[in-house]
Amino acid sequence: NPTLNSVQILDCYAADSGSTFAPEAGAASAGFEQPQDMGRAGESTATETAYFGSNAAIQGRVFDAETEEALPAANVEVLAADGSGVPRGTATGPAGQFELFDIPEGKYNIRVSYIGYESYVEKDVILTSGMAKNMEIALFYVGLQVNPITITASRRSQTIIDAPAAVSIVETEQIESRSVLTPVDHLKALPGVDMIHSGLNQANVVVRGFNNVFSGALLSLVDHRIARVPSLRYNAFHLISNTNSDIDHIEVVSGPGSALYGPNSANGVLHILTRSPFGSEGTTVSLGGGERNLGFGSFRYANSWNDRIGFKLSGQYYTGEDWKYTDPAEPDSVVVNGEKVAAKGRDFQTKNLRADARLDWRLGNGYTAIFSAGLSQATSIELSGIGALQAKNWLYSYGQVRLEHNNLFMQFYHNQSDAQDTYNLRSDAAIIDKSTLTVGQFQHGFFLGARQRFTYGADVLLTRPRTGGTINGAFEQDDDINELGAFVQSETTLSPRWNFIAALRVDENNRIANPVVSPRAALMFKPSATQSWRLTYNRAFSTPSSNSLFLEILAQQDVFGLGTLLQPAFGFAPATDVRAQGSSGTGGLHFRRSSQGPMYRSPFAPLAGFSKSQFIDLNNAAFNNVYWGVARGFITNGLKQQFAPILQEQGIPDVVIDRIFASFEAEILPRAVADVDNVMRTLNPLTKEFTETNDVFDAEAMKPTITQTLEIGYKNVFENKLLASIDVYYSKNTNFIGPLLVETPNVFLDPASLGRSLLPAFADSINSSSNAVLIGLLMQLDDPANGGNGNGTPADELTALSVQGAASIPFGTVTPEEAIDPTAIMLTYRNFGDISLWGTDISMVYYATPNLTLTANYSYVSQDLFKNVDGVTDIALNAPQHKFGASIHYSGRSMSGDLRLRYIDGFPVNSGVYVGDVKPYAVVDLNMGYRVFRHSLLTLTVQNLFNNLHYEVVGAPKLGRLTFLKLTQEF
Repeated sequence: NPTLNSVQILDCYAADSGSTFAPEAGAASAGFEQPQDMGRAGESTATETAYFGSNAAIQGRVFDAETEEALPAANVEVLAADGSGVPRGTATGPAGQFELFDIPEGKYNIRVSYIGYESYVEKDVILTSGMAKNMEIALFYVGLQVNPITITASRRSQTIIDAPAAVSIVETEQIESRSVLTPVDHLKALPGVDMIHSGLNQANVVVRGFNNVFSGALLSLVDHRIARVPSLRYNAFHLISNTNSDIDHIEVVSGPGSALYGPNSANGVLHILTRSPFGSEGTTVSLGGGERNLGFGSFRYANSWNDRIGFKLSGQYYTGEDWKYTDPAEPDSVVVNGEKVAAKGRDFQTKNLRADARLDWRLGNGYTAIFSAGLSQATSIELSGIGALQAKNWLYSYGQVRLEHNNLFMQFYHNQSDAQDTYNLRSDAAIIDKSTLTVGQFQHGFFLGARQRFTYGADVLLTRPRTGGTINGAFEQDDDINELGAFVQSETTLSPRWNFIAALRVDENNRIANPVVSPRAALMFKPSATQSWRLTYNRAFSTPSSNSLFLEILAQQDVFGLGTLLQPAFGFAPATDVRAQGSSGTGGLHFRRSSQGPMYRSPFAPLAGFSKSQFIDLNNAAFNNVYWGVARGFITNGLKQQFAPILQEQGIPDVVIDRIFASFEAEILPRAVADVDNVMRTLNPLTKEFTETNDVFDAEAMKPTITQTLEIGYKNVFENKLLASIDVYYSKNTNFIGPLLVETPNVFLDPASLGRSLLPAFADSINSSSNAVLIGLLMQLDDPANGGNGNGTPADELTALSVQGAASIPFGTVTPEEAIDPTAIMLTYRNFGDISLWGTDISMVYYATPNLTLTANYSYVSQDLFKNVDGVTDIALNAPQHKFGASIHYSGRSMSGDLRLRYIDGFPVNSGVYVGDVKPYAVVDLNMGYRVFRHSLLTLTVQNLFNNLHYEVVGAPKLGRLTFLKLTQEF
């Protein structure tokens, strides 16, 4: 059998790297010998037998000291006692067995290590020619590693101390001891992580801010595969098909990652790594239930044959009742083909189905092929920039093929979405999404001498939106996105203490004019093996998504209700809809202007004989009198609603009352107004309130966001018990792609000039009127008992009522020339100039005992709201300035558990139709596990232990306590 050089031995412990990607959990390290199953070799202590060879041999088995279960993929290392010669190593097989042959006689140190266990070392072992040393090695479980291994920071195996980025890891043991409904529930209380829950299993997760209600800012991977919904670029974590028992560990890299991972990793990388069937053989079945009618079941089966082929299959289903929330913007009824029908409304019954399969095939000569596929289906309420969506049986599936061999990694995968029966809750319109993402990737690495390592690779990403006109609307026929990228990374050992890392990536996107270059540089200083300093620079980028480029969708129908109300009288519906439209499908959005300022279009234009697409000058007297004609009817009806009940109590017949108010409209209300101006106000789609607006701004075709980040980081392991880290960063975002925002103000009659025109007209008509009944009725407006000023005339009170009614009616919308719907309020994306912030993440992990771990972290960012960016609007971070997390984790053989605290400071939200503020909140989660029998585990989970009713984002329900119990049986 081949021996290993010193670099490969170090790779095994991730002190250096010999493979592009770390071995899968439970699989042997790349390049290590894979012995056949030898069974139980020797007795409980080491023995010596004859070996028919010229040199010596070592063979044996590694197992858990307490349970006596085999430990596959444990590392066995043999080194000369005096440090000379070439170290030899191997990894244990599925039954914990190992063997090393052809060892020259001499004195050796034998070391055996396994993640989460105390290392075994036997020194000064004398081996002689022809001798075979048999060893039965029992390792004692000590819990989590102080300096765990990460593969995501550099796309290769290395320890956290060596990683040139801020990395947090959720370990296998933590995952196994918790019950969760979505994988990101494991990320609670991690440093730098911003998480907003909007329901039972819905969560948006980013790192270091810039969250949104429909976010894909965090690059989310599962086994190196992009896991978001394809063209929507939405991280629907509950659609990840792997069950909790499938997950080996989770890595979160804070800060930009574009130099290695390409577009849309500027905010960080989340990587979920699953267990290989090798080393995780067996069957696991779980059943449980809890509050909110929660019921769930899951299973996992894994097996392997001849240490060559491994297979696993897993599945999960759960259902529960979500917290309820009423959105006033969601209608009870909608108009379909001219008829009013009941809206579909919300379905608070959450359902989730997952299934995943994987086959690992060891081809020989170090090659491993991995085939995997999965699907998931979900029914839940999802927040989006245009309002909540009712996901109904939303189906997500993928297929993936990987090939690994030492420093070579290749993969191909295909993700597909099918929204099935999903619909928009604000418009009741169907949502079709059958989009796909097809990706091919190649990566290879090699050493050039002892101090230089290169890693290089290329990626092809093909996004194919298929929305049936429901999402991309008029742009449906021309919305494909092709991305091609290539990178190279250099890692140079300048000295035993200094390392320099540099990377460069170039990406092309067929929807962006120029290629994007992403450089990366990191200077690492390691004064000792347990501490490191780093100074890093990253230039990352995020491309415009399919939504920001090609979105064209009705968000809300007839938002003011005027279309339905006035259609019987006008013969057409002067409705104003809310519509979302991307800015690049038309080459940008440009507003037309005149000497009066921005021009607008009106759904009431047909009353003047014009089309709704006709541009109108602000302050146009003729059109303002058209709108005043509409307002006269509203004013009359308002006054009638106020006084008709009084007249009816006096016994006046309805027909007479109708004549009285007809006389009011004909005799008292002016038929025309003069010198009336217009004002512009922008709608808050959530509250239906308006804010004054002075101008509008063109939006050019979308550009990629460039994020430049300078970061200083420090990590240290103290006394092999405390891992402490601090990261301070400064980020500058150029061409920042904002969330969906209302860009088109509505046009109103100006209250001040309208009042100046109406007051003298009312005074004249009241004085000249001979209708005593009508004048007597109007005089009640002047009575102080009714709120009047008692000055002897109702003219001023009538003016105030008329202005209030007329000036509150939105008569038009300032829309760009490229607007698909000329009178709709438009939500759109745009680039903003420069947005900069700085922040810090501080974290500590203290391993008090082999069974007890304490963590604490604090994160700060300099701003949570950027005021009047580019003179256009405010941009919210949609995340807090201050957040704190802490946890206590206990792990024993029969009992385990953790208590996690999250404190989130209040923060403003401005994300599509959701605008408002989130108040500060603190949440404590409890998880306890008890091993009833050796293979039976009972788990109690209490989310929000103290039932702190709170909402984590505007537009979401208040979340309360959720308690559930799960029984897991292993076979």
